[in-house]
Amino acid sequence: MQLNIVSEVVGKWQENSYMINIDGEAWLIDPGDNFSVLDASFNLNKLNSKGILCTHAHFDHVGAVSFFMDKYDLPFYLHPADKKILRQANLYRKLAGSSDFFEVPKVIYFLNDQLFFKIGTREILIHHTPGHTEGSVSFEIENNLFSGDIIFKNSLGRVDLPGGNIELLRNSVRFILTNFKGYTIYPGHGDPFVLTQDVINNLNKLI
Repeated sequence: MQLNIVSEVVGKWQENSYMINIDGEAWLIDPGDNFSVLDASFNLNKLNSKGILCTHAHFDHVGAVSFFMDKYDLPFYLHPADKKILRQANLYRKLAGSSDFFEVPKVIYFLNDQLFFKIGTREILIHHTPGHTEGSVSFEIENNLFSGDIIFKNSLGRVDLPGGNIELLRNSVRFILTNFKGYTIYPGHGDPFVLTQDVINNLNKLI
């Protein structure tokens, strides 16, 4: 069965929210804001929705999680190292200039490197890739990697936000560049891109 990836750019911070679907089974990745827009686009009423995966807990990546949990009775998965950032999500949102707040979701299950998820006949693999936050993870399925805010086509992720660490980020970027050549990278902001040798060479210069 073919893997179908639906993406929507949402919110003030132009965050990429994703839904992956194989043969009617679906997972959400980083539903960050604008629940009504995402709900209409993802059309989960017609799918067997499995759960919600977040690459990290910054407010612009978790803003619509509670809405999907409530409407579709979905479990929420996050790395345990991001628990503090999640608890303070609305504080950071206010500091970033927003006056509206959202219900901070409750984590149902915590992610780790040994965990994987089934979707159709495939598996979603979890890779701990800290640096943007302590609990940043990337999700691998087939030749696709959902990398959150660790890596972009022409730049590295920020480390000046809560949980940032430049050495951890460099190690995570090296891991991605070494192991995922040829993959399509789906970042938390900006356009997807293929990890070609030219892209790898350019990003290696930034490490």
